[in-house]
Amino acid sequence: MIDGKPTEPIEVIVVEDDPDLREEVVDFLAGQGVRVREARSGAELDRLLGEAPADVVVLDLGLPNEDGIAVANRLRSRAEPVGIVMMTARARVEERILGYDTGADVYLVKPVDYGELLAAIRATRRNRATGGQDG
Repeated sequence: MIDGKPTEPIEVIVVEDDPDLREEVVDFLAGQGVRVREARSGAELDRLLGEAPADVVVLDLGLPNEDGIAVANRLRSRAEPVGIVMMTARARVEERILGYDTGADVYLVKPVDYGELLAAIRATRRNRATGGQDG
């Protein structure tokens, strides 16, 4: 509930090429009541978004065949907005700035506490739903 109103489950797509990490994140989020789908690449993400929209994409930057920055640029050019939580091992300040400039709502450096990831996903959806006018 937000402000006493029931909320729909959050629709999330986790884009991560490491199968063990992807499974861990997906299992955690599903256990928290998040509707979660998974992708190994930008191409798989595109296919999933073509099937059904998502509220938030959790996006690794080190993906096969296409860098996560290019994926984020593509997500930002879509007519249907989606929140972006970047979750990556790229920790340098310049990389974080590039992530935000590319469209990340939140930039988390691995290893990530899954409770913090869930909070970032919720905040991203809430901020997008209110147009950044939260509270």
